Formats: sequence, C-alpha cells, structure tokens
Amino acid sequence: MKSIKALLLGIVLISKGVLADTTLLVRSSVVTPRENTGFQQNGVSHQRFSGNGIQLSQAVLTSDIQLSNSWQLSGVVNGYEDGEQHLGISQLFVKYRPLVAHSIKPEVKIGAFYPAISAENTDIGWLARDFISNSAINSWIGEELRIGGVEASLRRNGRQHRSDWSWKLIGSVFKGNDSTGTLLSWRGFALHDRQSLYNERINFAPIPWVVDESELAAPPWTEPFREIDSRLGFYLAAHLAYQRKSELRYYYYDNRADNTQLDIDRIYAWHTKFHSFTLRHFISPALSVYGQALIGDTLMGDYVVYNDFYSAYIAASYQRAQSRFSARIDWYQVIDRDEISEDPNDSRGEAFTLNYTKTLSTHLNVSAEWQINRGRQANLLFFQDTQDYSERLLQFAVTFRY
Repeated sequence: MKSIKALLLGIVLISKGVLADTTLLVRSSVVTPRENTGFQQNGVSHQRFSGNGIQLSQAVLTSDIQLSNSWQLSGVVNGYEDGEQHLGISQLFVKYRPLVAHSIKPEVKIGAFYPAISAENTDIGWLARDFISNSAINSWIGEELRIGGVEASLRRNGRQHRSDWSWKLIGSVFKGNDSTGTLLSWRGFALHDRQSLYNERINFAPIPWVVDESELAAPPWTEPFREIDSRLGFYLAAHLAYQRKSELRYYYYDNRADNTQLDIDRIYAWHTKFHSFTLRHFISPALSVYGQALIGDTLMGDYVVYNDFYSAYIAASYQRAQSRFSARIDWYQVIDRDEISEDPNDSRGEAFTLNYTKTLSTHLNVSAEWQINRGRQANLLFFQDTQDYSERLLQFAVTFRY
C-alpha cells in the first residue's frame, strides 16, 4: 500500500508542471467484518473485501493534456490494496474535437475508455458520485467491459440554437472484450467499486464442472480485456437531453465474439450483447433521480453456456448545504438457457443501499454507507448448504482529492 501511495504522489507532483488538469483521489474505508470469503479470493461472497478493518479502496490519478485546440490526451491510473494487480491503467485515450462553425459538432475518441453508459459514475476516474459502491450494472461494467477501439459521434447543443433539446449520436468499433460474460455466468452480479485494470485477472469460486480437467478444464479466473478471436465488436448509442433537467441514453452493445474460440489458458470467447437504457432527471437543483436498465444475453461454446441477464436500479440523491443523502434499489437476474445441468447459472437478487456524504473542505469528505444484498444463486450449492445468500455491508470512508 505504501508503494502505491508513493508512486501516485510522485506522478502527480511531476505532472502538475506539465499537464493542464491533474487530479489525485485517495479513499480509505473502514469495512465491517465479512462472513464469507470474497470472490477475489475465489470465495462465494459478492462483496469486494473479505476482511474487516481499514482498506485502501481507491487511489486514482486522472490527467488531461490539452495537446492543441482540437486534441486532448486523457489517462486514469488506479491503485488498490486488494485484487491480483495493485497498480495499473484503467483508461488511456485521445479525443479529437475540432472547432467547426456548423451546428452539428463531430468528436472522435481513440484508445481505452468507458462508453458514456452510466448515470451514476460521473465522478473522476469513473467513480460513483453519490455512493461508495456501484450498482450491480455498473459494478459489472467496471469489471468486464472497456472499449479498446474508436468511438465517433455527432452532437447538437440545444442552448446554442435556442432550443430546449440537445442530442448526440454515437458509434464505436473495438477489440479486447471477448471474455465479457464470464463473471455474470459463473459468479453472478456483484456490487462494489473496484474497476478492473488492463492485464489483470479476476477470480471467482472454483465451480467443479468448470475447473475439472475431465470436464470444461477452465481456470477459476478471467482476464476481462483479452482478445481471442480477432473480431471487431461494436456499439451504437443515442443521447437525448431536455434543457439541463432530463436526459435519456440508449446503448446497443455487441462484442461479436466467436463463441467457439478459446486461447492457450483455456479462456473462452463469450458472445455477449445487450441493450441499456439510462434516465436522469433533476426535480430541483438539489434533488435528482436516475436509473438504468440492462437486458442482454451471453453465449459460450456450442451452447455450452447460454444465459440471459437482466438488471435495473433506481437511485435518488438530495443535496443540502454540505451534506448529500442518497438511496438506491437494485434488481438483477441471470437465467440459465443451456442444458448443462452440471453448470447451473441461475441467479437473482436485490440490493438496497443508503449513503450519507459530508463535504468538510474542497479536498476532503467523509461518507457512511449501508447495504444489504440478498438473493439466490444455483451454483452456491457446490460450496454451502443453500442457494440463498444475504450480505450486509457497512462502510465508513474518508476521501481526499487534490
């Protein structure tokens, strides 16, 4: 942990003299004791941390270099105390936004980045603004989905043309998301705030049929951003905003993976596609409500694993002076559609999260968050006496940003 803090501090001190905009965020959390081992240690818990006590939950460095009037280079470095990799890059891309006189403006992004699919992950480094933990949807996106490719868009700002309506149309092609769907199928949805780093492994519980040398013989881990089949995936999206009060976003994502392919580590390609709908509305400057729904399916092998997945959440946040109160309800489900009885993938659950955040200064805030996550997961019977799980989490966090 000391080496992570030292490296990030060194980078930010050097970069302050070079970069146009650099921000360092460090968050330390006190986590209540966990009853089960977390998935990162090949356990069955859907929570990030296995132990209790003080944890370095986030160390994030974001930098934006204005290369010219039209070009900008952006990067995000993340440091963690937990997981297989403790320091690495989560995003690195260039953005081209030319100055044009036309009312419709073009923009191009090239590199590794998130699609602008989330209404909750609007803080620096794709962190959630109102919560410590992400929703089930965006926990999964932070784990298994990153765009390594090109995104092009056209946008029209309504305010510049005396219109209440603004819009944006987006298209992207990418590589490196071939294993997306692994965690949803073999671990199920989880709720946490850890984003996967490039070249990192994510562990899950060793399901007997999955790891048995005489059966599937796959490892109990996945590497989310591997390229296995050399095929391009794509997504299409549309944003529609009314004044600065309401916004609707729709995304269709298809990684176009060849689900018959696997690599030398027996990591399989999963053909995963989904629709995402996101809505945000400001009832007043202090009160906002937002939500997201995800509907998709994933296929591996010759229908060896074939699952539908669904998830949705609704959240509200209220700001009063230096205090912010937020609440969120999550629902999620994975439906097993294949005929391999030795590998049951059915799971469903719901979660409720409450958060209170107090801003102490420009650089410092404190948060308290309580969450209950409960449901049923068929493959838990390999590790315990019941399919049911109920996970309670209480976190206290101190966040410093500079």
